[in-house]
Amino acid sequence: MVQRRSTILFIILVVLPLALLAWLGTYLIRDAEKRTDASMQAILAERLSSADQHLLHDMRQLTDRLDDWGAERIGSARLMSERLATHPWIAQTWSVAGETANAPFESFTGKADYEPGAIFKAEERIKAILEATHDPASMPQLIAVLEGGGPPFQRTYVSGKHSTFQQRSSQWMTYLKMFGYHIDDQPAQSEPTLSWSGWHVGDSIFMYWHRFADGSLSCALMNPQMLMNALFQRLPQPGLAIPPGRMMLTTVKGIPLHEWGKKLPGSEGAPAAHRACSEPLSQWEMAYTPANEEFPKPYLFPILLGVSSGIMLVFVVGWLYFHESASEIRVAQQRVTFVNQISHELKTPLTNIRLYAEMAAHRAEQQGDTIARRQLGVVEAETSRLDRLIQNVLNYARQQRDKLTIQPKLLALDQNVSRIVEFWKPLLENKGFEIATSLNGPESVMADPDAIEQIIGNLISNVDKYANAGKWIAIRTEYDERNTRIIVEDHGPGIPSGKRRTVFEPFERLRSDLAEGVSGTGIGLTISRELAQLHGGSLTVCPNYRDGARFILTLPNKS
Repeated sequence: MVQRRSTILFIILVVLPLALLAWLGTYLIRDAEKRTDASMQAILAERLSSADQHLLHDMRQLTDRLDDWGAERIGSARLMSERLATHPWIAQTWSVAGETANAPFESFTGKADYEPGAIFKAEERIKAILEATHDPASMPQLIAVLEGGGPPFQRTYVSGKHSTFQQRSSQWMTYLKMFGYHIDDQPAQSEPTLSWSGWHVGDSIFMYWHRFADGSLSCALMNPQMLMNALFQRLPQPGLAIPPGRMMLTTVKGIPLHEWGKKLPGSEGAPAAHRACSEPLSQWEMAYTPANEEFPKPYLFPILLGVSSGIMLVFVVGWLYFHESASEIRVAQQRVTFVNQISHELKTPLTNIRLYAEMAAHRAEQQGDTIARRQLGVVEAETSRLDRLIQNVLNYARQQRDKLTIQPKLLALDQNVSRIVEFWKPLLENKGFEIATSLNGPESVMADPDAIEQIIGNLISNVDKYANAGKWIAIRTEYDERNTRIIVEDHGPGIPSGKRRTVFEPFERLRSDLAEGVSGTGIGLTISRELAQLHGGSLTVCPNYRDGARFILTLPNKS
């Protein structure tokens, strides 16, 4: 029991606080790391968004410059295609005179040297642009003026299937330049739109298109290398500091396009943030790997110091407590050893006192001296009680040091119980107790007679001490196929339900009996339960008995 209590106290005083401190330290460290990571992601997202907006703005400016090549003044797709062919970034232009997909088109060779490959078919691309822009009146949301500005481009049509990967990698997309991106490019609401323009984009292929009000179309195939070089030369954005880490621009397939930044130590690893570029550059992705100096690790020293201090404090408190507990246990063991030695010393004179008291009582009975016989009977009874108390102390000391032992043998239980009752009968009757017995036990049972006598004696002694007011005691024996039971009950104050388990603990009492004149060591029930368990049985308090206390000693029927 002492070892179990020590284990529970060790868990409460040391293990639980250490577990809580470890959990708290882990939680605070993870929380600091999450906050740092969230702050880093917000900053990197803003940095990537700024670079994306810069690329988008340059793309819009390029579109505006191509529009300013005289489309409004020329008013002809053929003339505009001829003029676009003189642009240094354009490899080829086409003009379509009609509004239908089957309308004839004319081709012009540009200044830029670029061959898109066999996968590129000009006729298919021109038809796709004509289909995507054939009826601007059906797309009012794309050409309306947006209050407070809006996106520079809007997707109008995607040919083929609409899976996300195909839209962003292998499919062609058509984009329309939106009004409202610049404050000064908002036409009056009454003025009709004379023409509109945008981009037709494939896998690293860029086609500029301009459609006039009469339905004619002008297209221009850009040299993608020249276009990208022009865009990349303005990275990082003018007026902004060069980022300490590494900014990367790749295709959605992971093909590197461009890198910039100081590339300080720490930026060689995997990117910490990604962002898809806005349309019409949605086939590109940006990523950023920060340098070590940008986002240092969270300052965890105060957390570690606090948790470590708490752990050390718990260890110190636990050590002090268990050091004091060990000292108290050592002193208690010394006391038990001392009492054990004194008890052994008392056994010899007590045996002699009992022997000579019995001899004197026998002589007084022969001489007919009833007064002397009664007085010697009291000496015998008190000697027996003192012997029982000493035996309890010795058994408890043996239990603490080693373990109690029993020597079972075939026992006529009812005869043994009857003898014990007869021994206690004079004492109980002198105090006014009514004794009821009902002996219906088996003919024999395997048990240690001395242990049974000690258990029943302790139970009767408790009735004498605690249930004196009831003046009634019953001792019964009964049995069934499996068990034999010895029942001792009284009409005393009873045992509260919360004490039915603790009453068997050593030195446990229901009230301050020393102040009420009740003697005893407080270990009788502890020894009795241990002896019952050594028999393979049990000693319990009946929870359904309401007239007092009922103890049930259960012994297994063993042949």
